[in-house]
Amino acid sequence: MSDSAAFADLTPEEFLQTFINEARRIAPFASCSSLQSFIQQIVFKSSACWEEKYREVERLTGPLTPDRYAELIVSLKNSIGGEFKVVSSDRGQVQIHADRCPFGSLVHSAPGLCHMTSSIFGGVAARNFGYAKVELQRRIALGSQSCDICIHLDPVSAETVLGDEYFSDGHQVIAEVRAPNELQRIIEQRLHALWTHDSGGRELAPVSERPRLVAESPSMRTLLRAVEKIADTRATVLLSGETGVGKEVLAKSIHGMSSRLQKPFVAVNCGSLPADLVESELFGHEQGAFTDAKYQRQGRFERADGGTLFLDEVDCLSPKAQVSLLRALQEGRFERVGGHRTVACDVRVIAASNRDLARLVEQGEFRKDLFFRLNVVPLHIPPLRERREDLAPLVTMYLERFSERYQSPVKEVSPAAMRTLEAHPWPGNIRELENVLERSLLFAGDDVICHIHLDLVPQAAREVGGAVDLRALKKSAADEVERRILHEHLERSSGDVRAVAEALGMTPRAVYQKLNYHGFGSGREVRPVQE
Repeated sequence: MSDSAAFADLTPEEFLQTFINEARRIAPFASCSSLQSFIQQIVFKSSACWEEKYREVERLTGPLTPDRYAELIVSLKNSIGGEFKVVSSDRGQVQIHADRCPFGSLVHSAPGLCHMTSSIFGGVAARNFGYAKVELQRRIALGSQSCDICIHLDPVSAETVLGDEYFSDGHQVIAEVRAPNELQRIIEQRLHALWTHDSGGRELAPVSERPRLVAESPSMRTLLRAVEKIADTRATVLLSGETGVGKEVLAKSIHGMSSRLQKPFVAVNCGSLPADLVESELFGHEQGAFTDAKYQRQGRFERADGGTLFLDEVDCLSPKAQVSLLRALQEGRFERVGGHRTVACDVRVIAASNRDLARLVEQGEFRKDLFFRLNVVPLHIPPLRERREDLAPLVTMYLERFSERYQSPVKEVSPAAMRTLEAHPWPGNIRELENVLERSLLFAGDDVICHIHLDLVPQAAREVGGAVDLRALKKSAADEVERRILHEHLERSSGDVRAVAEALGMTPRAVYQKLNYHGFGSGREVRPVQE
């Protein structure tokens, strides 16, 4: 498909002048709620001018066909210095590829220019087809070698696609920028696909155990928008946050939202690696490199080639390993332990730490140059106590998950128990919340959780000589579980001890002893055995 002659004489200056002229016309009559909506109106009006010029030169009437539409937008962008071409065009979608951005290097410092292009493409499409969703799949502005843009013309097939939507009522174009809930849904869908299957399509985890994103709080919604913006870049990301806030889930969300989704996501906990094996784990080793190296072994970097490497607890790396990691990040290549051949790899690194790396740099415990290399995009995950709006939906999510796991009805939390959850500081964050809810559910006698088991260790057994008494802890936990089982069987059998004994494979006498030990007594809960 050749470029149209309609824009043969259009210069970048004239292109920008069109926006200026439309701004002057609109400004006196504009009633926009924000600067963004004002700019969008300018873009829509300008795109209408260019469409009118195209129609005049090509002598066209009526709605454009997908082919004509594709020719219009490609010709327009190429006239001001772009290298755009049509990959495909039909009634469902138009796919565009570009090897050069018309804005040049400016676009790296102003990636918002991509959304101006999106509005031009979306505005023209909405006027001619009634609907468009513009998906920016790859962007030079965010570090990719090329731009890939898909304009979806069918709202049904585009439902799960991430992009800005454009509608036309026959008179004007209306834009709907992706809402936070939609962004959350799309990230979650990609996260689920990544979590439950590996790159070869093999199932890794049951669907019921897949993670879900809860982002009702403003801080988490801001974080998800940041994930969208940086996901498809090559920039290293440094995740910070307390233990249990969900750093690996966020790292997988970043990977899932990027064009590396179909490539490996490799996670390694640096804190769990012995100091003398860190480099072998990260970079692999050659046969005979050390005593137990009986064969050549790929490291995590090679396994993550083309994808993402997640380095959790990166602050635990030894000084020697920090040097090797820095070189791999700077040069994009490394050598296996015991080898001399340089191995090149394309890996996007996401690092995480629950410690303040900047402070560790000041204390001389972490290399400053490595810190700066990792801290290109810093993202902080707020602790649960600072995102209280997320607590109730998290509780609902986990109770639904436990219901499926234990094949039981979904339990509810009483108002008093919910107040207990809200008052707790959650030092263990979401991981602690999950454990507390599961424990409280298991110990609940009915369908309503009235008591929150924040700590299984009774006060009397908590410390013995300044340390936790593990024997007392185990006995306390076993007693709690045993009491719950007895209570459930008594309820089920209406207090018939013989039925409880048969169900548990015990003698009635042994059941009576257990009941007395746990304080059930011989009241209405227990019906005497009929001899």
